[in-house]
Amino acid sequence: MKKIAPFLLSSICNYVYANDSFLGYTNCSALDLNHAQVSLSLKDIPKDYIYRTQYYSFLSLPIAKGNENYCLIINDKNQVIVDAIPKMLSNTCGGMWDKKESTPVWVDDIAGGRGLVTYFNYNISNSLKNLNKNNISKIEQQITTLQCQLSSYNIDDVVELNDAAFYLNQLGHPKVSVEILKKVIQLDPNRTVAYLNLADVYLALKNQSQARSNYLIYANKMKKSGLSDQIPKRIFKYL
Repeated sequence: MKKIAPFLLSSICNYVYANDSFLGYTNCSALDLNHAQVSLSLKDIPKDYIYRTQYYSFLSLPIAKGNENYCLIINDKNQVIVDAIPKMLSNTCGGMWDKKESTPVWVDDIAGGRGLVTYFNYNISNSLKNLNKNNISKIEQQITTLQCQLSSYNIDDVVELNDAAFYLNQLGHPKVSVEILKKVIQLDPNRTVAYLNLADVYLALKNQSQARSNYLIYANKMKKSGLSDQIPKRIFKYL
């Protein structure tokens, strides 16, 4: 039996002092990590607890807090703790990263024998893509998580951010979409499609002045790239 689960994240956004290794790491999980004890050093993390590609570097790390055990999901590249999954056993995360996936997916072994697993997808755009407007609480959860991590994103993350902004606009959150797209453009001013998406969002917000301005930037960049024939006809009236 398989169950798909979204992030287990919350609005908590502070810094971790559970161990010197985490000084300065932003905590976007639901767990207050004060007085938490790390049961495995970073250098001793097994291969199943590591997910690294050209664009991602995620770690899983078992910790204890009082009588409770958790598995921290850490975006090591961006120095963010994105989740804290409750565990029955100490000193283990009881799962593994799906190395076949192109984005970070943690396969959490609930039953201990791979009989019952839960999939946690740590790519926000992929999570948003699978939601609809009726999933209000899940959308808000993703927004909170994204805003907590936004300052830590870098140029490697612009595709995920751009796509997340696109889906958020479709899900009825254009103001958040504007915030994210501005971050995309800040990270990569040559990300041409971001100007098109930003213009579309401003149009949804009935801000025609900003919409026209960004449609013009998009169109000019497309022309300079020799892609004039690929400019959507729907924006011509704003040029």
